[in-house]
Amino acid sequence: MRQTVEKITKDPGFQLLDKLHYDSVVEFATEYLRKRTRSIGIYLILIIVFFIIQWSAFVYGITVRELNFVSLLQQFLYGLIISMTIVVPMHELIHALGYFLLGARKIRFGAVLRHFAFYAVADDFVANRAGFIFLALSPFIIVSILNLLGFFLVGGYAGYTYISVLFFHATMCAGDFAMLSYFEYHRDKELYTFDDVKNKTSYFYYRKK
Repeated sequence: MRQTVEKITKDPGFQLLDKLHYDSVVEFATEYLRKRTRSIGIYLILIIVFFIIQWSAFVYGITVRELNFVSLLQQFLYGLIISMTIVVPMHELIHALGYFLLGARKIRFGAVLRHFAFYAVADDFVANRAGFIFLALSPFIIVSILNLLGFFLVGGYAGYTYISVLFFHATMCAGDFAMLSYFEYHRDKELYTFDDVKNKTSYFYYRKK
């Protein structure tokens, strides 16, 4: 049976571990990006792999396919622009879809503009460890697959825009992997999390042993 906010906050069998105000999300993410967890190790490897894929594709395009360097550089810049505009809302919509599939209905969107940080949250919806992993990884997996397919299926210069978006979007997933690192860092606990949208705060509770 799915836990509720009322049960977790009132049941003495649950203990508050952390609360995170949305304005402090960058500091929180930075702290757990620095932890030596498997989540961060995998994330760093993926970033390196995507970086190598991106520039290997560009070098191959110039040396083997004899594509124009300036035109390829334009695709690189297009990838950056698209990642910071079109892909950002797409990323959050995938988060929202994940919440919906898990059963949440009061889904909200917001931003911390001074950090250029955007979020999709579900008000008063409790997610356990498995649910949160699903929520955190869905945008990374879906967007990465779509851009890899775009690179291989779209011909000409346009294909190189996709490979650029692949890399830039991956760098934008740092916050999601930081939260995965948080759950992994506290892997000895049965964690639950929920959001109070009105007060712009995320809560993390664990079940006492």
